Amino acid sequence: MKLPHLVGQRFEELATLTGPAGAFALEGKASAAALSAFRTHEGLRTSLSHGVGKVVLDQRGGWLLVLRMLAFRSKQPQRTVLVIEENEAEQTVKSLQAAGQRLLSELGNLRHALGPS
Repeated sequence: MKLPHLVGQRFEELATLTGPAGAFALEGKASAAALSAFRTHEGLRTSLSHGVGKVVLDQRGGWLLVLRMLAFRSKQPQRTVLVIEENEAEQTVKSLQAAGQRLLSELGNLRHALGPS
């Protein structure tokens, strides 16, 4: 099976294959749940990958990450700004690490279940 080139498309293909009507629905149930949890961070990935960022300091010396992104949808510009405070970033990193580890584990289990008998 050939996977799409872009990561978002790969996630979508994996979600389809392990989803309720997918070819691996039964074997991939846990993987589908782990993927769904991991994909909650997808907007952050897009902003980090395609946005322009600045780090600024607040009055107490804590930092904020300001990510700006311009996208075109139906030929119309859409500007987004994402601001992440230092404490939010720490929580997001922990959540992303846990979700990523769970997804890796479940995909490994799926690969093992689908491997040669």
